Amino acid sequence: MKKIKINVALAGNPNSGKSTIFNNITGARQHVGNYPGVTVEKKEGKVDFKGYELNIIDLPGTYGLSAYSEDEVVARDFIIKEKPDVIVHIVDSSNLERNLYLGTQLMELDIPLVFVMNMSDMAEKNRQFIDYKKLSDLLGTAVIPTVGNKNLGTDKILDTIVKIYEGKMKIKMVEVDYGSEINEEIIKITSIIKREKDLISLYPLNWLVIKVLENDPEVMSIVNSYATASEVIAQKDKSRQHLYLHFGDNIETIIADRRYGFVSGACLECLKITVEERHNLSDRIDKVILNRVLGLPIFAMVMYLIFKFTFTFSEPMVGWFESFFELLSSLAVKYIPDGLVQSFVVDGLIGGVGGVLGFFPLVLFMFFAIAFFEDSGYMARAAFVMDRIMSKFGLHGKSFLPMMISTNGCAVPGIMATRTLSNKRDRLITMMVTPFMICGAKLPIFALFIGAFFSAEYGADIMFIMYILSVIIAFVSAWVLKKLVFQGETSHFVMELPPYRLPSFTGLLLKMWERGRLYLKKAGTIIVVISIMIWAGFTFPIKEAPDSLTDEAAASFQIEESYAGRIGKFIESVVRPIGMDWRGGVALIAGVAAKEVVVSTLGTIYSLGEVDAEAPDSLKEVLQKDKFWNPLKAVAFLMFSLIYLPCFVAMAVFYRESGSSIKWTFFLIFWTSVMAWGAAFIVYQGGTLLGIGV
Repeated sequence: MKKIKINVALAGNPNSGKSTIFNNITGARQHVGNYPGVTVEKKEGKVDFKGYELNIIDLPGTYGLSAYSEDEVVARDFIIKEKPDVIVHIVDSSNLERNLYLGTQLMELDIPLVFVMNMSDMAEKNRQFIDYKKLSDLLGTAVIPTVGNKNLGTDKILDTIVKIYEGKMKIKMVEVDYGSEINEEIIKITSIIKREKDLISLYPLNWLVIKVLENDPEVMSIVNSYATASEVIAQKDKSRQHLYLHFGDNIETIIADRRYGFVSGACLECLKITVEERHNLSDRIDKVILNRVLGLPIFAMVMYLIFKFTFTFSEPMVGWFESFFELLSSLAVKYIPDGLVQSFVVDGLIGGVGGVLGFFPLVLFMFFAIAFFEDSGYMARAAFVMDRIMSKFGLHGKSFLPMMISTNGCAVPGIMATRTLSNKRDRLITMMVTPFMICGAKLPIFALFIGAFFSAEYGADIMFIMYILSVIIAFVSAWVLKKLVFQGETSHFVMELPPYRLPSFTGLLLKMWERGRLYLKKAGTIIVVISIMIWAGFTFPIKEAPDSLTDEAAASFQIEESYAGRIGKFIESVVRPIGMDWRGGVALIAGVAAKEVVVSTLGTIYSLGEVDAEAPDSLKEVLQKDKFWNPLKAVAFLMFSLIYLPCFVAMAVFYRESGSSIKWTFFLIFWTSVMAWGAAFIVYQGGTLLGIGV
């Protein structure tokens, strides 16, 4: 029989451990997409429990359900429109009062609600003891203590969800008492809205009325489409004016105060602090981590450790992958007859896609290392430390988060993350410089050239230097843009610092695999298609080489006379001054589709030019043997790859996030191209004059 499905929404503040709980419940049975119509990430997972199929939706982390940010709107729209069977509110037990504010808004949505008191061990370490039974009575629903990073309490959550769904656990709808003055105005608005039966069948009445009173723009746009709109608006304006005269403040502030009052009262009843620890462990660590003198060197050391860990531990696995694809090429050559089919498989698929997949272990280790520092609570401190420097360059402190997200995997979510910046000028500057970061797609390019031209022991050092350069270039670019294009004051930066905690190993593996899976997905779709196109571009039209040419010269003749070769020759005069030949130029052009394609394009070019197909070398070895390349040209190539225009998808997202501005999108293309060429020119020509790396 088909299992009954229970839809469950996970809600909570950022840093409440919501993702850890989600991973504990769903394990590997989860997938990531986007909510319809917006680019906010949507996580969903399934779990079978007691004969039910629980569909778990991890809502964006948010502090409230107002219309101040897209994350808040997405979270509340999902709850209201999709109407999940149960909402599970994940609460950081060690910050009970702040976290429960979201709960007061969730209680207004007329959907069964469960409170999960996560990190309950952290609360006890801080000498904070919660009377869970009394808190459950006050909130009118189940309250479950958990320790997410130790996977304690997960079964209790699932069991409670099922009991609520089956009606075996009673839920008492508790409402915040806003006081007689506000309640009277709520009744007046309610009496009008209740006449719209269709409206109240779609939305919770109590929530709807409070949002009207708060003059919520999203809710008012809904109300405006109904016949009683003019009456509702007139009463809303009258009520707001009356309450302003009564309280001397706007109604949004008064309602927020009442909610915090409800939370404070609940905490006073249920929370007992036996010893006041003026400086807990997080505070003591922060005295060092956030120190004005030590903060920046510590951040630099953390980033160096990430690269050292990545290159040291991934090197053997990268070698295994390269050997595997070399073996695969040899077998293909042995068993597939000579001709176009063999060339397609060996040069197009294995030479192109294999070149990218060979660096998959390195990407995984990088994702694991960054996830560790994210989940430990350090990356929030890094943003705080970097704010002091970033503000001097015209960047907002929150700009660091999109830049770090880009480093974690891709510029696309990095650009999307800029929507946390309320100032449009700050957003545009951040979106302009975020693509300069070394994202997961650029990592194979850097790994290839660093591995080919620098010894293994210095790989992490070179990578760290390139990362520092990417940050410096981003900061200087932001300063120039701020001075010349986006003039004005930078808004202030306020950020919550979560407590330090030991990340869950399972959670780290899931996060690593989730990001790595996207990398594989791209390699299996976009990169396969583009690799085939690149192979076709270098294979056709088929030209007969003169008989006087050697086999090696004949292979080069075919490549140069192909469609892609002709394009390369056409642009060679532009890339020669920056230390590249036509092959590097074509690879960079192909990289606009996806940065990993730079590696697959070079793999295809060199595979087609390989004379001894029986003994294929790895792309790294081929580059080492090519007399054209040297360390200086490799660094210039990396410098250009670091800065030049982002991939098509990132540019499309930039276009959308900039307000569908063609002007700013073309400016991004111009700005990054000029910057990349200029930086590569300085590196190559300067190095040549000084005799460095040649």
